[in-house]
Amino acid sequence: MNHDSPASLSTLLADPADTPFDLHVSGGTVHVSGDIDLVTAPRLENTVRGAVTATTPVRLDLTGVEFFSSAGVTALENVLRDLPDGIEAVIAPSPRVMRTLTILGLDRSVPVVADANELVAH
Repeated sequence: MNHDSPASLSTLLADPADTPFDLHVSGGTVHVSGDIDLVTAPRLENTVRGAVTATTPVRLDLTGVEFFSSAGVTALENVLRDLPDGIEAVIAPSPRVMRTLTILGLDRSVPVVADANELVAH
């Protein structure tokens, strides 16, 4: 039987403030880096909501995201429930993020593209 050592448990319970996470808005795009989880998903939701204008949806650039939990999907679903046209597209998710978006069905609600150049064709 394998028991977690106190060191590995403390790593799992590390202070979320120690986890690098950044959101910034530029030219109608919300750029995200770091992990999207239960702690950071509310910030994602609030930032996306704040960036959407009455006439312009936002693009969500997940280039810098390696982990995107179901809490992140719920945050985006909340935005889409209240602002159905609020998110134009999700840009450049990693394979791991894409898998989460696909398994939880978000890719059926929002176009997911490899890079912003693909949006010209949409």
